[in-house]
Amino acid sequence: MNLILRFGLSILIVIAAFIVSATLAGVFAEAIGIWKKPTIGSVAAVCVVLSGYASAPKYKLAWAALWLFVGAVAAWGLSNAFMYAEDAGTQAPLIITYASGVFSLMVCRVWHKRNSHRISTK
Repeated sequence: MNLILRFGLSILIVIAAFIVSATLAGVFAEAIGIWKKPTIGSVAAVCVVLSGYASAPKYKLAWAALWLFVGAVAAWGLSNAFMYAEDAGTQAPLIITYASGVFSLMVCRVWHKRNSHRISTK
């Protein structure tokens, strides 16, 4: 398959992962009665970064970092657009979302180093 098509498919996978994970995390948080916004944000951040890394046909770590940046910008915009009463006066949900995304990128980096080391020793 053409590389451009594979990158296009990767973008669709990441967008789908975001929509599905954010929706399911919101339903889960509502069902068990926990704070929705940081739950949605952290789960979505993890899914976006990991799916971006896993689905990228080349330059996996760079794409994961790019998705972290895109997700951070989107999270900032969405946090201002969707306000819940319990979010008044706090930036904690956004900070938790950012921390989850950065942690996910670190996980991708570990996987990347392990896979690179495994391939080089064969």
